[in-house]
Amino acid sequence: MNAQINQQPTVITEIAEYSQTAAALADLRHRFLGIAFNVATTKGLDEAKKARQEVKGYRTALEAKRKEIKAPALERCRLIDDEAKTITAALLEIEEPIDQQIKAEEARKEAEKAAKVEAERQRVAAIRVQIEAIKNHAGFAVGKSADAILKILSGVEGFEIGEDFQEFKPDAEQAKAETLDKLKTLHTAQVEHEAEQARIAAERAELARLRAEAEARERESAAARAEQERKDREARAEQERKDREAREAVEREQAAKLAAERAAHEAELKKQREAQEAELKAQREAQAKAEAEARAIREAEEKRLDAERAEIARIQAEAKAKADAEAAKKSAIERLPSVINAAFPDIADFFKWFKATYPEAVAGWQEDAVEEAAEAYQIQRDRMATS
Repeated sequence: MNAQINQQPTVITEIAEYSQTAAALADLRHRFLGIAFNVATTKGLDEAKKARQEVKGYRTALEAKRKEIKAPALERCRLIDDEAKTITAALLEIEEPIDQQIKAEEARKEAEKAAKVEAERQRVAAIRVQIEAIKNHAGFAVGKSADAILKILSGVEGFEIGEDFQEFKPDAEQAKAETLDKLKTLHTAQVEHEAEQARIAAERAELARLRAEAEARERESAAARAEQERKDREARAEQERKDREAREAVEREQAAKLAAERAAHEAELKKQREAQEAELKAQREAQAKAEAEARAIREAEEKRLDAERAEIARIQAEAKAKADAEAAKKSAIERLPSVINAAFPDIADFFKWFKATYPEAVAGWQEDAVEEAAEAYQIQRDRMATS
C-alpha cells in the first residue's frame, strides 16, 4: 500500500464514554486515511479487509455505546412527556369550561350581529324590490294597447312614495319619475302606432275593394273577348263557306284560269288566317299578361307602396300592349299595298279580279268610288316606289 501524510484536526468530545474511540481516531487516520491499497494482489486485498474490519469495529462499538448511554436519557424523556400530559389534562379540566363559556358568548354575539345584518339586508332588499316593481311597469307595458298602457300609467301616477322607503325614498321617487316618462313615451308611440294600423287597415280594405272591382272588370273583359272570338270564328267560317262556294263557281266556269287564281286566293286567305291567329295569340298573351299582373296585385296588397308601383306598371304594360297591337295593325295595313302590288302590277287588274271573285262585296260600290280607290292606291304605290 502507498502511505500518504494527512493532517486532520483532532476530534474532541464532551462525552467521556466516547473518549477512547475519539483517541483511536487519530491513529486510524494516520494509518488508513488516504491509503491506496494494492487490492489487485492477494496481500494488498487482505490488508484492505483487515483495515476495514478494524475501523468497522470501532464504529460498531461506538454505536453500541451510544445506545447504552442514551437509554436512561430516553426513559427520562418518556417520563417527562407522560407527566406533562397528565398535568395538561388536569389544567384542561379547569380551562375548557371557562373557554366554552367564552366561546358561547362570542357565538351568541356573532349570531346577534349576523341577525342584525340579515335583517338590514332583508329590509334593504324589500325596499329595492318595491323600487324594481315600480321600474318593471315600463317593461310590462311594452306590447300592450294604448288603453292598457294608460291604465298602467294611471296606476303608477297614483302610487305614493311613503316614508316606508326610508333612506331609499329619493331612489323610489326617481324610479317613479323615470317610469312615468317611459310609460308616457310608450303611450304616445302606441297611440301613433294604432292610428297607423287603422290607416293601413283602411288602405287594405280600399285595395281589396279596388281588386274586387278589377277582377270583375277582368271577368267582363274575358267574357267579351270570348264572345268576340266566337263571333270571329263564326264569321271566318261563314267567309270560308262563301269563299269555297265562290271558288267552286269559278272552277266550273274557268277551270284553267282558276288554278292560278285559287292559289293566289288561298295564299291570301292563309295570310289572313295567320294575321287573325297572330291577333288572337296577341290577345291571349295580353290576357295572360293581364292575369299575371292581377296576381301580382293580389300578392302585393300587403305591401302598400309595392302595390301602387305594381298597379302603375300594370297600366303602363297595358298601354304598351295596346300601342304594340295598334302598331302591328298599322304595319300590316301599310304592307298590304306591297302584297297587292306583287300579285297585280296594274291596279286595274286587281279590281277586275276582286269584282270577279267577290261580286257581292262590290255590288253596292259606285264606279267613281272604285276609281278614287284605284287612284289612291296608285299614289301609294308611287310613294313606295320612290321610297
